[in-house]
Amino acid sequence: MGQGLISDDTIERIKGRVDIADIVSQHVSLTRAGQNLKGLCPFHHEKTPSFTVSPSKQIFHCFGCGAGGNVFTFLSRLTGASFPEVVRDLGQTVGIELEERASYSSPQSVMAQTVERMNQAATAWFQTNLRDERIGRQAREYLAHRGVESRMVDRFGIGVAPAEWDGLLRALTKKGFSQSDLASAGLVIARTNKSGFYDRFRARVMFTITDLRKRVVGFGGRVLGDDTPKYLNSSDTVLFKKSHTLFALDHAREAIAKTKTVIVVEGYFDAIALHQAGLAHTVATLGTALTADHVQALRRFASNVVLLFDPDPAGVRAALRGLDLFVNSGLGIKVVTLPVGEDPDTYVRKEGPEAFARLEQQAPSLLDFALEQSLKATEVETIEGRIRSVDEILRILQKGEHPIEREERLKIVAERLGMNQARLIERYPILSQQNRRDFGRPRQVVAGTTPMEPLFKGAPEERDLAVLLLRGMLSAADVRRLKPDQFSVGGCRRLIELALEQVDRDGRILVQPLLDRLMDDPECGALATDLSLRDDHFDDESAHAKACLDRLDCKRSDQTMRELITRMKAAEREGRADEVGVLNMKINAIRMRKAGMPTAAIVSLVKE
Repeated sequence: MGQGLISDDTIERIKGRVDIADIVSQHVSLTRAGQNLKGLCPFHHEKTPSFTVSPSKQIFHCFGCGAGGNVFTFLSRLTGASFPEVVRDLGQTVGIELEERASYSSPQSVMAQTVERMNQAATAWFQTNLRDERIGRQAREYLAHRGVESRMVDRFGIGVAPAEWDGLLRALTKKGFSQSDLASAGLVIARTNKSGFYDRFRARVMFTITDLRKRVVGFGGRVLGDDTPKYLNSSDTVLFKKSHTLFALDHAREAIAKTKTVIVVEGYFDAIALHQAGLAHTVATLGTALTADHVQALRRFASNVVLLFDPDPAGVRAALRGLDLFVNSGLGIKVVTLPVGEDPDTYVRKEGPEAFARLEQQAPSLLDFALEQSLKATEVETIEGRIRSVDEILRILQKGEHPIEREERLKIVAERLGMNQARLIERYPILSQQNRRDFGRPRQVVAGTTPMEPLFKGAPEERDLAVLLLRGMLSAADVRRLKPDQFSVGGCRRLIELALEQVDRDGRILVQPLLDRLMDDPECGALATDLSLRDDHFDDESAHAKACLDRLDCKRSDQTMRELITRMKAAEREGRADEVGVLNMKINAIRMRKAGMPTAAIVSLVKE
């Protein structure tokens, strides 16, 4: 049987109908690199692509963080879903249904599925309310006032929560969901002054928040009256993390992948308005500032980011907060500033997508935008204020990577401030030293942002032999010489053990079945993808394999001889003469073998 209670046959049928390159390209922007595909790793922050996909071997590996595996591993790591859940979802995609069994899932996975079902039921209830002649009238009028077309209502699962304290609670408990589960899903809240629960969302237009797997993970609600807060999101749950989530990313993913550009706005209506205008590569934050997790999600699909925030002080601050997040991210960042009094929703409805495209074309980079905002706010009343402002501007300039661009910007800043450029340049190294001292202080390290240590810790000949094995370059004679105990790395010993179980009738390794087997092995799965996708070059692969095996045999002989000598010395000390003689003969046989004496001659001498 396969993992969980899913049969190996079912797993193989699903695997045979999907292409890892197609699946990964839905989540990562890939480019051709020889026989393989490369992109920025979705599992850690990197600027230079080290994430590799092999369509021929149906595996992936990141040479930056060490993640590796097959299509199931990729989706499980990306989405956090369990192996059975990934198999089930892929099976549904390719038309292979799996029988649902509770034992497939961990307790957390079972809870996630329960929350998803409750969210789906809540979505249906909100949408039914919107269509209701009486209950949905105010929300429909409000949506019409905001210019939201009916097709957008359907696409984004918009509904309404009526002004009732327990309407959703009653509706979902009738469907069999417990009040405690509804609270775990963030749909209801426990009363403080008495027992029971009440609805979290009341008298609000409801926006459905879905993830990349199209699961309903949470909701956002815009109040219909004067209540506060104006916008309210679901609380964090097993499915939903507000700081990780971008509204409409699942709808925008395909357009982002095509244009290599993503537009980031602040609100639900802004995102929907831009989608309605044909700018389908738009996503929105959920009322929060951009986070490192948001940037990581964007990097998987886009090369360029357009930040589109309201032109008020809060919007400017939001853009400036993104400066540190995007430094050295490998993304090109622009900031579109709308005319005063406009927001993305009203502007695109009034002026159309062409006007927005012109604004985007003229938009400054995030660094230039930050400089311009700092120059506008420069304090010139006092010398101290002027110094503080100059230092702030120089700190922003230091975030630029290209020295020529930094020099040009220094020139512009000097002109704007009416200062001598040489004085700014003098100040620049001082700040650089301060920053270096700051960087030397202990900082919280974000997981996955530093280059990983090499996965393979053994000798070069062990590594090269494993590489050649996984390329299918070992002859039957080479395979017969393979011994797991020749390898010093535990994962590689396991790799050799499994390889010797995948030998065809001609005595050669069956590489693809071996890779399939290795992907399920926790001890050496990532090691196998690392070795399999290395681009090491050998002038004569057959001769190199023989040389590697010879070196391993030599090392093994040396180790054996050392052990025999240690035993012989112990036997001499204890006066065991017969054992000393036997051990001495074995040591001499190894020495003669290393000297190149034929085996038959060695046997003859030993017998004498």
